[in-house]
Amino acid sequence: MPIGNDGRVSSERHPVCEFDLLTPDAIADPFPLFREAHAAGPVSWNPRHKAWMITGHQALTDAFRNPLLATGGRMEAFYARQAPERQAALSKAMDLLNGWMLFHDQPEHTRLRQPFSRSFTPKVMSRMETDIRALCEQLLDRLDELSRHSDTIDLVHEFTHPFPALVIAQLFGIDPSNAEWLQKWSEKFGVVVFGASRRDDYDTVVRQAGEEFHSRMGEVLDERRRNPQDDLISALLATENQHEGLSTVEILGACSMILFAGHETTSSTIGSATISLINNREASRVVGALPDSGESHPAIEEMLRYEAPAKAMMRRVVEDHEFHGAQLQKDDAVFLMILAANRDPQVFSDPDLIDVKRNPNPHLTFGLGHHYCLGAPLAKLETRIALPALWSRFPNIQLRGEVKWKPTIADRSALSLPVCLKPSS
Repeated sequence: MPIGNDGRVSSERHPVCEFDLLTPDAIADPFPLFREAHAAGPVSWNPRHKAWMITGHQALTDAFRNPLLATGGRMEAFYARQAPERQAALSKAMDLLNGWMLFHDQPEHTRLRQPFSRSFTPKVMSRMETDIRALCEQLLDRLDELSRHSDTIDLVHEFTHPFPALVIAQLFGIDPSNAEWLQKWSEKFGVVVFGASRRDDYDTVVRQAGEEFHSRMGEVLDERRRNPQDDLISALLATENQHEGLSTVEILGACSMILFAGHETTSSTIGSATISLINNREASRVVGALPDSGESHPAIEEMLRYEAPAKAMMRRVVEDHEFHGAQLQKDDAVFLMILAANRDPQVFSDPDLIDVKRNPNPHLTFGLGHHYCLGAPLAKLETRIALPALWSRFPNIQLRGEVKWKPTIADRSALSLPVCLKPSS
């Protein structure tokens, strides 16, 4: 029977799924486990992870709107459990995370989100489209040159990571030469966000990540105070210390959130979609032939559904209640399994197949409700630019080695993607 985090019986009648999401097989291919979960029901208890798994599409839709499933308090609880030496190492990083709206509930969530409301609209994104296309073409030109001298290229290193970093540099209004630092910092901060606390170098990495961002982005903020520009950082600074505005440290935190979430989400999406398209040549031909327009296309929405960049989002139960038949108890952990819900056979016909004409496609890749991903318009724009451009330029991409995936519960992200861009006939 399912046992709660404190040893209490959570439910004597609810399904149990005992799979481990962190085994090498599960990291490489989690979908057999998700099929097992769907067979058990939309909500199940996982004793291995001591958490409820919400895998059904309707259940997940309801969970995103459930005020009794909270995001706040998790990072504080993690910090409080650490030894004093580790708390000191985490101090600057925690200052940044406190500015992430992702880790706050209402009304604080709305206060932290409001300053972004004018920066991530479809209208603003359309103004950025020409510049984003130019950045993409520059990277593809470099890939073309590299492919003349090497049969194997790591697409993560050469394309999926640098592309969103360059876009965020533009969004921040900073020189593109800083894109490499933004990219590397994002990767480093992942050690904090994904809780890789068993790493031998954990304290060193998180201390460096926190202090480095405060220092370098602090200098950018000082420059923007003296010389405001038409960019996101200047827009955030306009609210600094105003009523319901952001404090200086919250602005730093907001910038770190946009950098990390924006970079990781887009990089993961493009990388995972490329792997899927390599394995489905019919779909790759459709994507490579998509028109060069500013509008989305069912094929792009299908790639967002098929391999969502987030496997799970975490929640905490704030009071006892029943949810889709499960007896949730206060302080129980809940995993919102986005990648599983996007393959719910009750909602998607042939969910494990790519259908480039799938419509409607109510995927939950970017969440729902007031926690709907703020950067979704930008992530969608980058994806619908990058994938057709990549597959139009290199229609015969082939894998050249094993894909290595990031070993975490939370995200679905390729660490490396060795490919041959121009295989011999």
